[in-house]
Amino acid sequence: MKRSDAIRFHSEEAASCNSAAASASGPARSQLRELAADHQAHADMARHGEYPEDLED
Repeated sequence: MKRSDAIRFHSEEAASCNSAAASASGPARSQLRELAADHQAHADMARHGEYPEDLED
């Protein structure tokens, strides 16, 4: 996977989860926010060369 693809994928997933969390309630809201944070962390790791898998530049 290319680094730019990993960054884009995780950034888009984070945004999607945050959007869904905005209209969710109860435990689902917390779970979606956690998932968004995880995706954002993966995007940041890919951006800084700390992604858990080897990425193509």
